[in-house]
Amino acid sequence: MDEQLIVAPIQRSRLSKQITVQLCRMITQGQLQPGDRLPPERELTEMLQVSRTSLREALRVLEMAGIVTIRQGGGTFVRELDDDGMLSPLLLMLDVRGDLVGDLFEVRIIFEPETSARAALRATDDDLTELDRIVRSQEQLTEAHAPEDAWLRLDRQFHIAVARASHNEVAVRVMRFITEMLQDVQRTFVASDQRVDRAVARHREIFDAIRAADAKHARQAMLQHLREVEEFVLQGVANAGAGDRVSPAS
Repeated sequence: MDEQLIVAPIQRSRLSKQITVQLCRMITQGQLQPGDRLPPERELTEMLQVSRTSLREALRVLEMAGIVTIRQGGGTFVRELDDDGMLSPLLLMLDVRGDLVGDLFEVRIIFEPETSARAALRATDDDLTELDRIVRSQEQLTEAHAPEDAWLRLDRQFHIAVARASHNEVAVRVMRFITEMLQDVQRTFVASDQRVDRAVARHREIFDAIRAADAKHARQAMLQHLREVEEFVLQGVANAGAGDRVSPAS
């Protein structure tokens, strides 16, 4: 475990959920490794600037999720994660209120990277032409600072087109369902130019990997893209109590 943990003070409402997310970030970012013991309660409460009650509630959530083990008198330890590494802080953040956004993002992280890999192996010339058209159009809209609705339509088209290039009809239907479920969320919030630029760059990387028939790179690029989207949405959810507005641009 790193001696100096990078921890941002928790400042808003719903402290226990935000503490849960902060600790998940420390694990997913490698600051805490499987087998590591978390700092003592007193030290953690000072680092996070929260009460022991809120901290203990968060630790109980992590224990129920199978992420940590609490040993009476022995401290709290990070457990070994599943081989697929699909720990989702966003899902944990939203699970308490039954919000489907967390579930949808978890499904995307499981589903889309593998679909992208298959697209790299199966895409036809027509598939590549369509993906190229969408990415070029997104780049042009971004440069022109076009209205966000136009960009989001292309965003949904891109992810569906990747599924279509996998030549798996079920994958296309699943992707259509997910994008439809997320439409209202996407319309509600506003993404920064920097966030949109990053998403477009990732789309270009995914497309280039598919065009090169590089399944491994396509899988990794899509996974990284979705992780960045999840982190962006997660930050917005954590700040929602103060009225901040963000967009899960993907």
